[in-house]
Amino acid sequence: MPRVNAPDVVVSRVTRIAESAGGDARILWLFARCLVHAGRYDAGGQDRDIDRALSDFQALPPDAPGRTKLAAVLVTTLLGTGIRAGSPRHSLAVTLADIADTDPSPMPDWPMTSAAIHANALLLAAQEGRPGFDPREALRRVEAYAAVVGNTQPYADAVEAARLAVRHLLVQENPSTSEARRVTEDVRRFADRLRDQEPLSDRGQAMRLLQELHTHALRHDLPALARHMAELRALVLRLPPGDPLRASLEQAVNSVGPLVAMVDPAAAPDADGTDPLKALRDMADQAGLPDIDRALYLSQLATVELGLNTPASVDDAIGHFTQALALSPAHDPRRVYYQCMAGTAYLARLEHTGDPRALRSGTRLLEQAREAAASTTHTLWTTIAMPLAHAYRISGRRELSRSTALRGLRGHAWNVLLETTADEMQATARNAATDALDTARWCLSDDAPEDAATALDAGRGLILYATAETRDLVARLTTAGHAELARQWQLARETSPEGEVPVDLRRRVVAALAGVPLQDDGSPVAGPGEGTTRLLDPPDAHEIRAALQALGADALVYLLPGDERDGAAVVIPARAPATWLRLPGLAKARTAAFDGFLADAADGMAARDASDRDSALRDARIKGSHALDGICEWAWDAAMSPLLTGGHLDLPGDRPARLVLVPVRELARVPWHAARTREPGGTWRYAMEHAVFSYTPSARLLCETAWLRPVPLTDGGLVVGDPDTADGARELPAARLEALAIRECFYPEARYIGRMLDAGSSPEGAGTGADVLRWLTNPDGGPMVHLACHGIVEESTGFGDSSYLLLYKGEHLAAERILDVLVRGSGRDIALAVLAACSTGRSARGHDEAFSLSTTLLAGRVRSVVSATWSVPDTATSVLMFLFHHFLREQGMAPADALHQAQLCMIGRREKPAALPRYLREQMRTHQEPDIASWAAFVHIGR
Repeated sequence: MPRVNAPDVVVSRVTRIAESAGGDARILWLFARCLVHAGRYDAGGQDRDIDRALSDFQALPPDAPGRTKLAAVLVTTLLGTGIRAGSPRHSLAVTLADIADTDPSPMPDWPMTSAAIHANALLLAAQEGRPGFDPREALRRVEAYAAVVGNTQPYADAVEAARLAVRHLLVQENPSTSEARRVTEDVRRFADRLRDQEPLSDRGQAMRLLQELHTHALRHDLPALARHMAELRALVLRLPPGDPLRASLEQAVNSVGPLVAMVDPAAAPDADGTDPLKALRDMADQAGLPDIDRALYLSQLATVELGLNTPASVDDAIGHFTQALALSPAHDPRRVYYQCMAGTAYLARLEHTGDPRALRSGTRLLEQAREAAASTTHTLWTTIAMPLAHAYRISGRRELSRSTALRGLRGHAWNVLLETTADEMQATARNAATDALDTARWCLSDDAPEDAATALDAGRGLILYATAETRDLVARLTTAGHAELARQWQLARETSPEGEVPVDLRRRVVAALAGVPLQDDGSPVAGPGEGTTRLLDPPDAHEIRAALQALGADALVYLLPGDERDGAAVVIPARAPATWLRLPGLAKARTAAFDGFLADAADGMAARDASDRDSALRDARIKGSHALDGICEWAWDAAMSPLLTGGHLDLPGDRPARLVLVPVRELARVPWHAARTREPGGTWRYAMEHAVFSYTPSARLLCETAWLRPVPLTDGGLVVGDPDTADGARELPAARLEALAIRECFYPEARYIGRMLDAGSSPEGAGTGADVLRWLTNPDGGPMVHLACHGIVEESTGFGDSSYLLLYKGEHLAAERILDVLVRGSGRDIALAVLAACSTGRSARGHDEAFSLSTTLLAGRVRSVVSATWSVPDTATSVLMFLFHHFLREQGMAPADALHQAQLCMIGRREKPAALPRYLREQMRTHQEPDIASWAAFVHIGR
């Protein structure tokens, strides 16, 4: 006998009954048959079963009893058997969910099912770029859905996927390195959770890789970008042909690959010599693409073409950017980018052809981009302003060019203030110094030195500035009339992981302090260039002059490298208008040999044995062909002689001038105070015999330091002497002698931590990071810290330590950690920090960022800091340090003067004090000729 199909029999009988019935009975049987069709589909039936169920449902009157619950059953059936996102059935499921939501007494699990389906609908709307889609509103709705589902699976995963996708979109529209990193971490955790859940695992890994690519692109981390590109290609090959996810990922590979190759061909994986533009052309030419997607692919193609920078490729780029703008709908957040890049492409055409029409077209497009950016977003503010300023300059509108560039530079401060960590601030500020130097050169060519100084400072020390500006935020916001915002900030700091706050809240806080009003969606009503407060601006010349007078300094001097042009000095005297002088000798800084000396000296200081170390340091100086001597002689001829003896400055005649230097870019490595020239009698004449030198990371920090009240020294403080690094570095026996002698002679009530003369640990502490941090936050710890220990500098553009103290058992105490403790600590007053450690005054995050152990202490409101800018022998350091503290404590000199006098002693221009201990006096006798390496590395910053 043939096998009877029971569901077929039931469906057939229900159909006959429904067809023979009328009125309410027909509604009853439509309802019943819909349930049976859905049940059969759920039990493994065919597509026609669910289609028939949906047809029966649609035939029901809107007011049919039980219709809302039946809609919920159908949604659950569709979700349970899997439907492709974006398909007609998925859209119908959303419609059914809307109907089910009207049920006044829904089934127990329905709210969670509804939350999952609606979260997924938001995800699709974001991916498709639908008109009117608001990602911030979408995120608020997703958070509401998350509150409904809690941790219940599988609903929680569905909502989390939507949340991450919307956050990914937000960070693309408003690039923030901090938020990109947080989204990446969250996506990585989510993807790892899905690893064993096929087929969701591949979806999770795809989401992770796409977010990783975006984050690495923001940071310009090309090796990591190439590495994840390789992972993405491998995932593409694992997916079956025809899989929609595979097609989507292939588009991502084709989009990113040429861009990586354009910036760094070596970083592009699997380069095979084929036309890098072909894949992008094919993507842009696909049939059936929505206009918003085709515009994106055209812009990617045009970006690569513009990067090739040939006359033909620039023309192609203009054509494709123009097409992208024509296709891009008004709501597309990328339109401002297309306008900016199209304008930049026209300026590139002008360079190739000299066609004035290109200048007019480029200027118009850049002005349109600026107008759009000022009303919708701030992230491209500087990116637009700099080429627009260039366009104005070419057309002869020089004053407008300067004002446009100066307002544009404010965007760097704005963007850096939105970041959380030093690494992310550094990535965001990567172009700030270059933009600032370009603007300053424009200003000098217009004979506008005050504008040049403003420009230079706008691109300096932004990590220090942004980190320091986050202190006392609750009090500052409350004082400014933003009590509710202050409450939200305090709550977020207390409840967020590691004290981080959401990027939207940080944006609102920065906007409030900068006087930039925000719209409801969080975007600025005006661009950062329209802020009403001074938060985004460096100090002007009037404020700098007031600060110089408060500090007793005669002038602030910026030193600019020239590259292929002449260098310059921009001078702001304490009591006169700003001026500047051309310095042709700075056209090409002769630092290559000096850099070799610095590297060799660092290697020598790493030697464990003292005799090996001294030998290595001697060899370093010889190997560098007397590079240190050479750089000091060059520094005199190139800058110090014109500045100090050329009559350009109105300097005091009855005493050495007091100058504060801001050397720009690679000039920050040069010991300008040690600049020297040979006099007719054969003796050396040093710059420090003409002036007392201080240095500063920026005028911002100089002014802030000037307004702080002076802090007197006492007999108390903290002295750290050569902690046992557990073979992390060589011992510093002379540093122990130095530290103990300084504590005994000058700070008898100070706490001493580290090693004693017998190499055992001090009873007051072994010299751990916790020991130092406790002192930094202890209001009764004393006003001075002397660190005679290892300081390490590692060139860094990524996460992790860059400059740090090497302490007990090899522990790192990073500059970032010290600054964080100081700006968020008790607000205690510290008069002086002496960093006798190696390279503590050198920045690992770029010369113009000036982010080092010494500058972080200054940004943390330490009044004065003395530190070394390269590795020095600890025996010579001990002599200099003792002399410094002698002049400071016994003769009451200010720190800059005490260091100045100590260095004059080192070169024999001043008699050494009788109080110098015998073993240190013997050390001095071993140097018949002045040894620049033993003293020139030390500099003063601050009061």
